[in-house]
Amino acid sequence: MYFFAFVDSGDTVFGPEHEVEDLLVVAYELIHQEGEDATLDLTVKNPRIGLLASGRKQWLLMSWRDDANPTTGAVLMFRGRLVGIPTDLLRNQVTMQFIARPPDYDAQKQALAETLKVAPWWDPMWIRPDFRDDPDTVLEARTQLYHIDRVSLEVTVSDLLNGEDGMLDVGGDFIAESLDIAFDSQPVRRVLVEGSITWDQTASGVVDISQQLKDAFAAVDSGDGHSIRSLTGDGVMEDFPEEGGNIGGGWKVGPSSIVRTDGFVRPTDYHQVVMTNGTEKFPVWDMNPVLTAAYDVSRPREEVVTFTLEADCQAILTDPGDEEVIAIKVSGQADELVDPPSTDFPDGTPPIGDVRRRAYLPTARGLRSLDYLVCLARGNILARSRAVSVTATLSRFADGVGLSCRKNARFADPRIPGGEAAGKIVGYKMNGVARTHTVTVTIGCTVGKGNTVTTVPGTPSYVDEGYVDVGYQHYAGATLMPVVGEVTYEDFSDIPPVDDGVDFFDMRPADMVTQITIINTLPAQQAVLDAFKPDLSAAIAALNQVFTEVDGDLKKLTIGRDDPPFRTLYPITISALMVPRTIDLEAA
Repeated sequence: MYFFAFVDSGDTVFGPEHEVEDLLVVAYELIHQEGEDATLDLTVKNPRIGLLASGRKQWLLMSWRDDANPTTGAVLMFRGRLVGIPTDLLRNQVTMQFIARPPDYDAQKQALAETLKVAPWWDPMWIRPDFRDDPDTVLEARTQLYHIDRVSLEVTVSDLLNGEDGMLDVGGDFIAESLDIAFDSQPVRRVLVEGSITWDQTASGVVDISQQLKDAFAAVDSGDGHSIRSLTGDGVMEDFPEEGGNIGGGWKVGPSSIVRTDGFVRPTDYHQVVMTNGTEKFPVWDMNPVLTAAYDVSRPREEVVTFTLEADCQAILTDPGDEEVIAIKVSGQADELVDPPSTDFPDGTPPIGDVRRRAYLPTARGLRSLDYLVCLARGNILARSRAVSVTATLSRFADGVGLSCRKNARFADPRIPGGEAAGKIVGYKMNGVARTHTVTVTIGCTVGKGNTVTTVPGTPSYVDEGYVDVGYQHYAGATLMPVVGEVTYEDFSDIPPVDDGVDFFDMRPADMVTQITIINTLPAQQAVLDAFKPDLSAAIAALNQVFTEVDGDLKKLTIGRDDPPFRTLYPITISALMVPRTIDLEAA
């Protein structure tokens, strides 16, 4: 017994008052395909009225009551809005079409999409800005499609492989001659992935190189490691670098100063020279320098991650080399403000966090980006792993009333390879004409091998186990698992960044100063004076020609305008993707 009741869009509670026949229905066809709206086509006796007349109800409730169980109430089978208006109104029978789509579909879908933006299935760094709010984009790395319940009109998502609402175990209870097995499309055997990550490594700060300067003087007997000494100290102090002076290579002179300490902090020292007319004393200047170097640089960096994900599938082609291969190439900026705001980044946080970093991918946030790429490749394989479809018409109509594309089904028959097939319901169709009513169900069967994979702890390769904290240890051969039981990849934290070795988190003066040379050291000046003993004026003139100078170099921090960015390659070793087996094509 079927009922067809017109209702208002806001009439959402089904009750006995809806067990009426507002239309004289001759036949119906209810179709629901995965990822699409359920539709109901009614062939009815021509009502010969304006179906879209002002104030007329345009929503329909279709319900069914099992005549074999008259004590049970009617079951609501469909709620939809009239969309197909008959064009041939002169005929005695016309067809009307209704669609099960809620009035607030877009709002429901958008709200649901926001809840799906979670790792590892979502990483805005890889998504173009103009697609980040697109509700369809959030499913790109998922094996899910949007689903609208044909009764409640609730918008959800449903997995392509595992139905969320249970299993319809048909067994062999279907019409034997209706069984059909078809190969839909060849599975994707391999996905090649390349991801390019760029950012500007930006850093600023000051490095105190005073001690390196003092040590350079001490090394040539012109200081004691605490101060520097020269017979031409006035020139040293007058020419001492001033803050803001350009050094080059990304460096400028930072806050710097020099003070004379002999005669104030230390006793005055002299170099005595015995002249023809007596002994002359030349003061040795003792000075305390403070010399700092400031940097403020931005250097382009790039990381390229590559891997090939293979599917652990059964062979369904005579030539296994003919399976389709998909190539995915994406890019993202690690310094774009795409993550939620934080204390340090109120306008949004860059995935790399601190832009001083030398590497992104090995960080915890970087692993999330890699996991997303793995899920993206996984989705491409699993979406095509349902290479076989099995269709059959159920023996009992009542078994199909509660069908949805959120369920699984299983058929058993000796004609099926392996004797049975299970899978997600990808579509179903209900027909009714006269007293004949049928339900036909199609399931998508995966052709994997049904294996699983687990992580490997690896072996310590940095130092003996327990000698350092876990964060500093490297485990050779260790694997990580972005999707439980399905795929793993090897730890790659031992791949060093390709750059000049500068660590902006540890700017040690000894590493930054490449060389300091003292020109005209104190012993050299003393030797010049000693060579001009007969003539005081000549000695002074000679000393003025050997004034103390300093030549030094700092490690270059900048990259030439035409030079390529620092580029680090991460070739990832990844396991095969374990694909479920719901039909055994290799059964004997």
